[in-house]
Amino acid sequence: AVGAMSCALAQGVGALVFGRFASGVGLGLSAIAAPVYIAEVSPRERRGANAAMHGVFITLGILASIALGLPQSPPPADSEHPLIGLDVLYWRFLLGLPLVLAIVQAVLLLSLYPTDSPSFLVQCGDMDAARGVLYEIYGMTVPQRVDLKDKAQAALALQLQDLQEAVTLAKEVPRIKVVQAIFDPFFRMAVFLGVGLAAFQQLCGINGLMSYSNALFAQAGIPPASLNAASTLMATANVFASLMSSRFVDHWGRRKLLLTGSGCQTVAMAFLAVLTDERYNGFLPPGGRGIASVVCFTIFVMAFSFGLGAVTWLYLSEIYPMEIRGASLSSCGVINWLSSFLVVFGTGFLSLQDACHVFGMICFLGTIGMYIWVVETKGCSMEDSPLTPRSERGTSHLLSNTSSPRGKYQKMADESDDEDSSVASATAS
Repeated sequence: AVGAMSCALAQGVGALVFGRFASGVGLGLSAIAAPVYIAEVSPRERRGANAAMHGVFITLGILASIALGLPQSPPPADSEHPLIGLDVLYWRFLLGLPLVLAIVQAVLLLSLYPTDSPSFLVQCGDMDAARGVLYEIYGMTVPQRVDLKDKAQAALALQLQDLQEAVTLAKEVPRIKVVQAIFDPFFRMAVFLGVGLAAFQQLCGINGLMSYSNALFAQAGIPPASLNAASTLMATANVFASLMSSRFVDHWGRRKLLLTGSGCQTVAMAFLAVLTDERYNGFLPPGGRGIASVVCFTIFVMAFSFGLGAVTWLYLSEIYPMEIRGASLSSCGVINWLSSFLVVFGTGFLSLQDACHVFGMICFLGTIGMYIWVVETKGCSMEDSPLTPRSERGTSHLLSNTSSPRGKYQKMADESDDEDSSVASATAS
C-alpha cells in the first residue's frame, strides 16, 4: 500500500524508486507467506488445490496488468516528446491500483476472516482456538466431547495431537540456522532441494522471457501491430494452464506436475530454438515462423504455470519441519528473487535464439535433477514429510538437544554405557 501510494503521487524519480522498492519488499514477503498460510489452513486432502489457486490469481493479475496497459501508448522516445492525453495520468492510475487491492486484503484478513492457522495457535499455546479453527477448516462444528469412534473427529484429534507433538519437539531445541541445517544429515537434503527448486523456478527463464516478450516476438517475425495481441493471448493461456494445474495437483501429485511442466518447457524451448535458426526458415511459409514462435512461447509459459509456477512454493511448504521452516523458506525466497533479478537483467543481453539455447538447457538439466531428487509429498503431514520423516529425527545432531527431557535421558544412557565399559575394562585388567 505504501509503495503504490508513493508511485501514484510521485513528483520525481526518487519517490518512484522508493515506491517500487517498497512494493517489491511487500511482494517478496507475501510471495513466501501466502502459500504457507494457505497450506496450513487447508484440509490435507485439498491442500494442493487450494495452494495452486494462489498461482491462478497470480496469472490473473498478469493478464489484468497486460489488459489494463493496452490503452496506454508506448513510452516517448525522449524528454522532448512529453506524455499527452490519457497517458498524462493513466500511469499513475496503474501504479496506484495495488493500493485498492491492499486495502481489500487488509479488510478481509483483519476484519472479516481474522483466522490464524492451527499450527500458529498451537505454538501460542491456545489449544481451544486451534481446535476450533481445525474443525472450521473441515466444515465441522466443535463437539462438547470428542467421540473417537467417529472417524472424522478421530482424524482431527490425531492431526491436533501431531501438531502439538511437533511444537513440543521444536521447542526442545535451540533456534536452527540454515547454515547449520546444511551440515546436518537430517535436514541437508531438504535444504538443498528447496534452494535448488526455488532457483530453478526463476532460472528456467520465465520472468526474463515475459519481461521482453514483445521484443522477442518482434525478433520472431510478429508485426508490431500484433505484439500486444500476442502477449495478451499468452497471458490468457497462462491462466488456463494454472486452472488446469489446480485441478490435477491433488490427483497427479506434486512430482508428476513438476516433471511434466519442466519437460514441456524443455521441448518448447527446443522447438523455439529451431524456429529462430535462420537455416530452417525455408521449411515454413511466409509469416508462419512468427505464428509458430508465439505458439511455442505460449506452450512454454503454460507449462511453467502448470508445473513450477503452481507447485514450487506448495512443495517447499511441505518439506520443511517446524524447526527450520521459517528460516529455510526465507532463504528460498532470497535465492528465488536473486535468480529472478539475474534472469531479467541477463535476458536483455541475449538474442531470442541465445535465450532459447540457454533457458532450454537449464530446463533440461532441471528436469533431470527433479527426476532424481524430488519425492512425492501429496497427502503427507507438513510435520512428517518424506524428506524429513519424524522417525529419522534421531539421525540429526541439531535435534539431539541435551537440555530436553529426551536429550537428558539419552545423555544418561550414554554415560551409563561409558561406565559399564570402564568397569568391564577394569575387571578384565
